[in-house]
Amino acid sequence: MKTIYILIFLLLTSPIYAENAPKPLWSTYGTVVNDTQGNATQQNPKIINDDYGGNIIAWEDGRAGYFDIYVQKINSSGSPVWAQNGLAACLSSGNQNFPEITSDGAGGAIIVWQDYTNENSDIHAQHINYAGTALWGKNGAVVCSATAGQFAPQIISDGSGGAIIAWHDYRGGTGEDIYAQRINAGGTTLWPADGVPISTASGTQWYPRIVGDNAGGAYIAWTDGRASSSDNNIYAQRIDSSGNTLWGKDGLTVCSAPNNQENPDILNVADGVIITWQDSRSGNQDIYAQKIEANGKFLWGADGISACSFPYAQEHPKLSSDGEDGAIIVWTDQREIKSDIYGQRIYRNGSIAWQDNGKPIVKAHGTQENPRILSGASNSWIIIWEDDRSGSIDLYAKKINGVGTTLWENDMPIVAARESQKSAAAVGTPQGNVVIAWEDSRSGNNDIFAQALSANGAPIWNAAEVTICSAQGSVIQQNAQLALSKNGSIVVVFEDARSGYFNIYAQKIDVSGNLSWGSNGIAVAKVSANQSNPQIVADGAGGAIICWQENSNKDFPSIQAQHLSSSGEKVWAGTLSVVNVKSSQTKPLMVSDGAGGAIIAWEDNRDVLSLQDIYAQRVSAKGTLVWYEKGKVVISANGDQTDITMISDGQKGAILAWTDYRSSNRNPDIYAQRIAANGHVVWKETAEKICAAPDVQRAPKIIGDGAGGSIIAWTDKAGGSYDIYAQRLDKKGRSLWASDGIPINQLSRTQQNGQFGNNGIIAWEDYRYGNWDIYAAAFSPQGKLLWQKDGVPVALIPHTQYALQAASWKNGSAIIAWEDYRSSNYYEVFMQQLSSQGLALWGANGIKNQTRDGARVPQIISDINNNRLYLFWEDYSNGGRALQAQSYLIY
Repeated sequence: MKTIYILIFLLLTSPIYAENAPKPLWSTYGTVVNDTQGNATQQNPKIINDDYGGNIIAWEDGRAGYFDIYVQKINSSGSPVWAQNGLAACLSSGNQNFPEITSDGAGGAIIVWQDYTNENSDIHAQHINYAGTALWGKNGAVVCSATAGQFAPQIISDGSGGAIIAWHDYRGGTGEDIYAQRINAGGTTLWPADGVPISTASGTQWYPRIVGDNAGGAYIAWTDGRASSSDNNIYAQRIDSSGNTLWGKDGLTVCSAPNNQENPDILNVADGVIITWQDSRSGNQDIYAQKIEANGKFLWGADGISACSFPYAQEHPKLSSDGEDGAIIVWTDQREIKSDIYGQRIYRNGSIAWQDNGKPIVKAHGTQENPRILSGASNSWIIIWEDDRSGSIDLYAKKINGVGTTLWENDMPIVAARESQKSAAAVGTPQGNVVIAWEDSRSGNNDIFAQALSANGAPIWNAAEVTICSAQGSVIQQNAQLALSKNGSIVVVFEDARSGYFNIYAQKIDVSGNLSWGSNGIAVAKVSANQSNPQIVADGAGGAIICWQENSNKDFPSIQAQHLSSSGEKVWAGTLSVVNVKSSQTKPLMVSDGAGGAIIAWEDNRDVLSLQDIYAQRVSAKGTLVWYEKGKVVISANGDQTDITMISDGQKGAILAWTDYRSSNRNPDIYAQRIAANGHVVWKETAEKICAAPDVQRAPKIIGDGAGGSIIAWTDKAGGSYDIYAQRLDKKGRSLWASDGIPINQLSRTQQNGQFGNNGIIAWEDYRYGNWDIYAAAFSPQGKLLWQKDGVPVALIPHTQYALQAASWKNGSAIIAWEDYRSSNYYEVFMQQLSSQGLALWGANGIKNQTRDGARVPQIISDINNNRLYLFWEDYSNGGRALQAQSYLIY
């Protein structure tokens, strides 16, 4: 049916395309609005000993736009040995993610990762020798490039200078399977091409864990859904040095108890292997374990033994040897209000050593989670975890002995710098020390830091962490907002991560695509904290007023504003706080007040009894708070009021609509209010009820009706699936159409996120055929639908089309832009013009905006007087997130 509809649509619209196509006026791929480099992201570190007293760390690095894999060696003093900010293990196009690392036994390392050079994820590896030379070519060796994707590689040394690698694999087409490959020191794969199957059973087998078997082979454990997608179990396999599986086809059933068993960890011991996992057989997640001899015999009973089966969830267990062929297990435990760290020791015979249901390792204020455990010297163990007791995530450590007694006096902060420190990777040294590497956001974006702790818990490296990598490079520019200024120029504001934090920057682009405010734009208010949700209105004099959410105080974000002149100078002496109230102020929205100033509305929780309310402020061109220091309340009803949408009322005031939870947390409604130039609400104090139909109404959008009133559209579930509804209000707030609105579309499946092209056309995202398309409809001032029932297709084509934006054009037409995945390679931006009769004027399914490597998040603004449409987007060329723009001449 969908194919027939597409063919009809092509026949009806294609002949119109050539004479109506808009003409791009700037360069082929548009103008680069901003691609400034800055503090790039480094993340997901992994660490090993180099067997000569130092350590090697691998991580994902975004300095080039795509994520690449980098490595660094540090000596016993913590000094980097190789190039500053590390060496590249791979620099090919596409992302490289999820590195794992093992020693080569000669002072170097073998690193494996997921590689997207060829679109689907493959498994690649690299050998870096002791001197930092990449031995397997610039981009490493291919471990597996089978069809579909390969993910989550794990690696161990093979004991002969090479490695054994396991991963989960989609090549079978009916679910993930487990495969493995051995690669020698020269980069040659030793087993059949693309690996040997460890398990190709039906259903899903994924996220393998691997350890050596002391005989040149490996033990592998994984989560297995062959029984049912809702009844995952734990399976394991042993593979010898030649790639032969030893525990039968598709592995041994380690645990097939009822409900899910997931997230295994695995430990090699002298007489076999110990596996632990989280287990839901009781109805909540517990911790279980099993021991298996090398011949596949289970030693700890059917389906394992319980390390902890206390009510509430226990998750993400991690293992360390107890030195006597047993194990110590630690996990995140939810038995208190917030999570703590618990542990248990299991002797080699399967008996429990510590108290039933585990012993508390860490119980402190806030959340403690994601533990790691390492063997220390003299029958001791070091546990490392993420801890937010200070209000942000820090890394802590504790040392215990074989009976679980704490050996360090207090929980030891490894690092407690500003912002967050997380994703620790750690390794114990032969001297009983521990070396830790982690993601560190003290400078905004993540960098890689490291520290060593002595056996008594003292920092070894001069009490200061070592910066492993803080490389500069590609950063994100995002969330552009536009204002049409004098002479057809555009002022754009956006979030920019060049400093490490997202700050708000601005740029002005003239009609020829030239950047007016310098090549790198202007920092509106530079701070060492994240700023978000920028909004902009033109001031009528070539400049703009800008507001945003300031997150310097994470508990009390505030709304700040600044006025930029036509030359980009800051008009106000300092950043303006739009209210002087200590509360959480978020998600600002702004419109012009028609007098050179602006009206700003936001969500505000100053009244704890009514949760999120809506407040507003009017700011003059000179920076005066017209509605005084506290602003004006738009609505303060029970429950939350969220999802604000707003327009100017043409009389220096505004009309607002929102999603309102006063009646129920589960069944929100749509309300509206008008606020006058003096800040007084015009309609009744409790606001006008636009729609209170059963079930969910959310995500309103508003546009003026051309007669002093407004039209509001929203997403509505009253009919059982999400549809698009609308209502028209006069200037007094009276509903002019049917009670609870008129249905724009009531087809089955989901229609959502309506956007007005003008006050007679609305477009939306539509799932009627099982993937997201774009549809539109028109309506009369009396609320009568004008085009065909259920709307006309704007983009009706396989794969995903969504995130639409719309703008008004001449003769009652509208222009729509959206993200489009029709190429199946990457998202691109497409556009379409719809006439007032619903005809697609730019050909079936729209025209593509030209980019090198794809684009997302379109924003459009029309300059009807000059026949121009401006399109801005987030550009993914070379893997980055730059901000680019194009100007189109529309005839």
